[in-house]
Amino acid sequence: MELLVVLVLVGIVASLATLSIGDGAERQLRTETQRLVGVLQLARDELLITGSAERALGLRRDGYSFLELVILDDSTREWQPMVDQQLGPWQLEPGVVELEYEQEGERRALPQTAGWEPNVRLGNTGEMTPSVITLRVPGKPLERHIQITLEGTIEVLDALPE
Repeated sequence: MELLVVLVLVGIVASLATLSIGDGAERQLRTETQRLVGVLQLARDELLITGSAERALGLRRDGYSFLELVILDDSTREWQPMVDQQLGPWQLEPGVVELEYEQEGERRALPQTAGWEPNVRLGNTGEMTPSVITLRVPGKPLERHIQITLEGTIEVLDALPE
């Protein structure tokens, strides 16, 4: 009888351990989604507090970075990546998670490793470019969507609304 109880307990512990480990790709997708949402909210809140110049989120298939509009001379302005531990360039792990971008219902092509172009603009009054950023695991049916509204609301969705 004692042996039976021990075997049942070992089985329960083993099944709980298996459930907690889960799929590494799914966990990585969830982690990257939470990080991107967190830095988007941080950048929006920082702009609301400081009222500083316009910023933008630049996306590539393999990463993202927040950009600042830098005035080079009277007629030249350029978006440059921020040099910041939280908001600066973030590289996604190759082959694990990649990004896609949709604006006004139209999918926009993202460069793989070229320079940064502004995709989601953030204003100093809280407004943002309405869009959807999709994080996907290549070769698997795993994806999460970050929906951004004009008012600056950021929502994570498992599936896009129809």
